[in-house]
Amino acid sequence: MDDEGRERTATALTPLEVPGPANVVERLAEVARCLPDRVALDSWDGALTYAELDRRVRATAGELVRAVGDPEDRTPIALYAEQNTTSVAAFLAVIAAGHPCVVLDVLLPEARVAQIAAQAGVRVLVADRAHRPASVGLPGIETVLALEDLPVATGKPGPDDATLPELDPDDAAVLVFTSGSTGVPKGFVYTHRSAVTSADAGIRAMGLTGSDRVALVLPYAFAAADMILFPTLLQGATLVVLDPRVRGLDELVGLLRDGRITVTLCSPALMRAITAVLRPGELIPALRRFMTGGEKSYGRDVAAFLPHLGPEACYANGVGATEALAFASFEIRPSDRVPDGIVPLGWPYPHQTIEVLDDDGRPVPPGTIGLLAVTSAHHSGYYWGDPERTAARFEDLPDGRRRFQTGDKARLDEDGCLHLLGRSDDSVKIRGYLVEPGEVEAALLALPEVVDAVVRARATERGAERLVAWVVPDASGTIPSPAGLRAALSRALPDWMVPRDVVLMETMPRTERGKIDVTRLPPVPERGEPVTPITGTEAVLAGIWAPILHLDRVGRDESFTALGGDSLAVEEMLAAVAAQTGLSLRTADLAEHPTLADFAAALDRARTSPATPDRHGTLVRLRSTGTRTPVFCFAGAGAVGAVFEPLARALDDRPVYAFQMQGLENRGVPDWTVAAAARRYVRVLEEAVPTGPVLLVGHSLGGLYALKVAQLLNRRGRRVPLLTILDTYLPPAAKQPADGGHDGLPTPLGVLQARRQMQVGPSQAAGSRRELWQTRARLLAAGVRPYDPGTQGQVFFELGARVARFHRPEPWPGRTLLVVSEENDDDPRWWPRLFPGELTVEHVRTDHFGLLRPPFVQQLARVVESVAERASD
Repeated sequence: MDDEGRERTATALTPLEVPGPANVVERLAEVARCLPDRVALDSWDGALTYAELDRRVRATAGELVRAVGDPEDRTPIALYAEQNTTSVAAFLAVIAAGHPCVVLDVLLPEARVAQIAAQAGVRVLVADRAHRPASVGLPGIETVLALEDLPVATGKPGPDDATLPELDPDDAAVLVFTSGSTGVPKGFVYTHRSAVTSADAGIRAMGLTGSDRVALVLPYAFAAADMILFPTLLQGATLVVLDPRVRGLDELVGLLRDGRITVTLCSPALMRAITAVLRPGELIPALRRFMTGGEKSYGRDVAAFLPHLGPEACYANGVGATEALAFASFEIRPSDRVPDGIVPLGWPYPHQTIEVLDDDGRPVPPGTIGLLAVTSAHHSGYYWGDPERTAARFEDLPDGRRRFQTGDKARLDEDGCLHLLGRSDDSVKIRGYLVEPGEVEAALLALPEVVDAVVRARATERGAERLVAWVVPDASGTIPSPAGLRAALSRALPDWMVPRDVVLMETMPRTERGKIDVTRLPPVPERGEPVTPITGTEAVLAGIWAPILHLDRVGRDESFTALGGDSLAVEEMLAAVAAQTGLSLRTADLAEHPTLADFAAALDRARTSPATPDRHGTLVRLRSTGTRTPVFCFAGAGAVGAVFEPLARALDDRPVYAFQMQGLENRGVPDWTVAAAARRYVRVLEEAVPTGPVLLVGHSLGGLYALKVAQLLNRRGRRVPLLTILDTYLPPAAKQPADGGHDGLPTPLGVLQARRQMQVGPSQAAGSRRELWQTRARLLAAGVRPYDPGTQGQVFFELGARVARFHRPEPWPGRTLLVVSEENDDDPRWWPRLFPGELTVEHVRTDHFGLLRPPFVQQLARVVESVAERASD
């Protein structure tokens, strides 16, 4: 049909008005009668005209009615499929069948999907091929229908005997879920009245006509999508469907550029991403209205995007709520002055009244901060299965209208322009999504390694909100890293609910009533706005680091481990770097070049410079600056020197170095005795710091190395003010009285048993005899033949066990700090014999490796500094 024909046909469609059609299905049928050949839906899987859409929706609705079986049953039906033409048609079919549609977002973790399906009481589910396997195991699901076999996909007629229900304006149409404060999602129901009213308001506010091509690029599982979907389809325009999270940013930009898109709505973050892809001065020719919503929009981002719009186009910053859909917008044209800072939210949509009230529900004067309320005669939604919450948030007014308390702090200008100032309760908007911190806390507390947690929102450097979690880990188990906790949460929560910052604590501050005292929570470590990578290598590394650390962005001046990466994350990162660049770097390289920019430079040097022998492959320079006595650390069996990086950050104004076993990360024959390793370490130490006192810190087997180095330095006249032994397990020879007697201490039988299997750390799971002999065979090639990181660590752990087994340490008369974890079961009566001088013993309630991880490493650093100060280092 030509444009003239389309225009003649379009005049036959009655403008949508409120009150108007009783339901969405009735209006859709009217559009199909008036505009049968106009394209209704268009996506990568094909297009449907309004006549085809209406016919397929009704046929599929009949199939759904037959699948449910009971015409009185109106329980929700779930849709689990990537958004496209077919799935949006299925969405409408569920509504036509008389059931509220619950769209399950395809990018949610399966645990979250299961939680929503169970709470909605879903028994019938429609899924595409990719998501059917996951659908079968969802709780309560009795029937899974293949989307590809339904009439919305095949075009086949529906069952002849199916009768579609009569739908009233207050019947449920859509059920959406958002974050809930009780630890479970909260559902909200849109009625047909809500959908039709929202469509009418959106048509008027956006100036939609039948000739518009409107891009739906927000997830159709969320309320914001309905602010686009219903106005477009109930006006007879074309809805172009794409999920850029699945299809990619380039495809979205191509759609905007070449797909004749006239209107779209996205988040401010997505607007920034689009701006970054577009060429300077490149116009999006057909786009006449570009809208953002869901989170704060900033003037500088709008100013950067406006040059890509034509002179008659318009940018609009909108605001809405799950319970009220869109209710205000602020328009900016390319010739307008862009506001500084946060863009206002503007003036109300049709059918809505915006008020700012005091605590007693009375309007406040313009410019005064109060509580935002949205009032309409058409608010007919309600919280799913929660009448108490509905009654608390919605107020029926004497004139028949209904007032919704949004929970936001706001103010109105003299001219009625709305400015939003944040949440009045703990709820917070993160990247456009409403998040209840209590739900994130519940997810954290469900992790076995967490004993206490609190989550709050804090302002980012740009003024937006981000989540911060304060966590008390279980001291009796392995201490998780911040990145590890973020990874665990990402398996249960959507990514916008995963805290950007995780602060590990020993205990949670509480009030006298036992409640968490949020005023005494420690400050969040400073993290400025991430600095954008400059070089190509930096950009590649940023793309590797961010997903491993479960962060949106990583700046070029940020450290991998300071952002929460533990040893496993480091190994994963190094493997990814090797796979993507073909270059293999060591943990020592990361420790010595901790920031993204420094590590990228090291990677570039490795790419352009010929390989050179590593002169001191055992020494890792964690910090080379500082005015106080330097610290030399000694790693345990199979451990890398980088494990001391958290300690280096926690120590104050000291150069910090770490030794690791010869051959572990460099090519070289390992040292098979403590004495041989100690002589090597002394030579390297004296080259690094030729004169002056040094502090020595040894963890696990490294404690025996540190003890021997202290003795060698003492004989050379070098002062060691403090020797710190971290959870070292005494070798059997150290447990034998010099005269062969028992001394009342554990019997020689226990010593002989210990000799057979020397323990250099906490007990490890035993492998098969075959695996044990394989490890022993690999010992012969240790340091010469490289193995994968896991095998290399195990080989050197076994090597360390053999080194320690036959070592007999000599007493050290100097000042010693002994730090013992809860896992160390050595009899404490042995230690005074080995350390006859001034001995300080500190017990820390954590495991063997937790001593070197936050939050316990901060306690360790404080103790080391305190004892070292007494030694006048």
